[in-house]
Amino acid sequence: MSGTAKLKKDELRIVAEEIGLVVNEGMKKRELRRLIEDSDVFKNDNEAVKSAVEDILKNRNKNSDQDGEIEIERLKLKELNWNYI
Repeated sequence: MSGTAKLKKDELRIVAEEIGLVVNEGMKKRELRRLIEDSDVFKNDNEAVKSAVEDILKNRNKNSDQDGEIEIERLKLKELNWNYI
């Protein structure tokens, strides 16, 4: 397993496109995962798939960290506003 089970539908679509697969518009998550896992790239060059998955997960974590920082700043500003009332 290359970690594709951890990915969301839009992330699976990105991985599939990055490894050169043709993705149809209405594909479901399980179809995207099957497309990736049945591909020659997955079978013969699993490292390429792993790398694409890792990049997606790093990006997700980075965005999550940024969201957390934004929320902290928002709460600080809200607290400052309450102190001035």
